[in-house]
Amino acid sequence: MKSSVKISLIAAALATIGIGGIAKMVSASSLNTSLMAVAQQKVESRTNKAKELAQLQALAKISASQAQQTAETAQGNKANSIYAYTGEELAKHAKVSLLEARKIALKAHPGKIVDEELENESGGSGLRYSFDIKQGAKTYEVGVDAKTGKVLENASEGKKPD
Repeated sequence: MKSSVKISLIAAALATIGIGGIAKMVSASSLNTSLMAVAQQKVESRTNKAKELAQLQALAKISASQAQQTAETAQGNKANSIYAYTGEELAKHAKVSLLEARKIALKAHPGKIVDEELENESGGSGLRYSFDIKQGAKTYEVGVDAKTGKVLENASEGKKPD
């Protein structure tokens, strides 16, 4: 096709739809691009919100599990004791609470706390929380310094536990 024919066809198209029509076509194309960008942003935002929700749900399950374990431990303590756990009378000297010490111990060694006590014992500041944590068939002793929160012991309990 000769270039003079192409020019004639373009001129005819311009005359038919006019400059306003071409502007509308270009404008519609830009609008579609903008709408696609907004839609993509919304999809990404919803994906991020879904991920955040999943993380929060996982944290809630962990917290509920720890709360249940704490309640079970409290119920399992000796009924004739005036204290909720052995050594509670020493708690006034501790800077780390029992709940904080439990979290530290479970982070150091996941499992189920089957026994806990606050005691004066050598090492660290001299005041420690001791937790017996059952994992499978084994029981581990985790010691947490009651003044610093540092893990002092994390070992499998021997045949003669403390």
